[in-house]
Amino acid sequence: MKTYMVSYDLIDPGQKYEKLIKLIKSEYAWAKIGYSAFIVKSNASHIELRDKYKQAIDSNDKLFIGAVSAPAAWYGLSDEVSKWLNNNLD
Repeated sequence: MKTYMVSYDLIDPGQKYEKLIKLIKSEYAWAKIGYSAFIVKSNASHIELRDKYKQAIDSNDKLFIGAVSAPAAWYGLSDEVSKWLNNNLD
């Protein structure tokens, strides 16, 4: 299982936030780290995740998926998200 950062920018018209977020939250584990950014754990590859999430976005939207691992540093995240990151980053 790998850990990935998912970042997106949904451009007008036709923003489908609910559909994309539902797909992201369907992963094994996830934490929201920003308005348009999540960290997810998944058995899928970065390519498979991209293809899965593309069904919820339009051709003018932006999507990034990249592997994340320890060590990592952050600031301003909640205690709950910080704990999740400490427990889930490999």
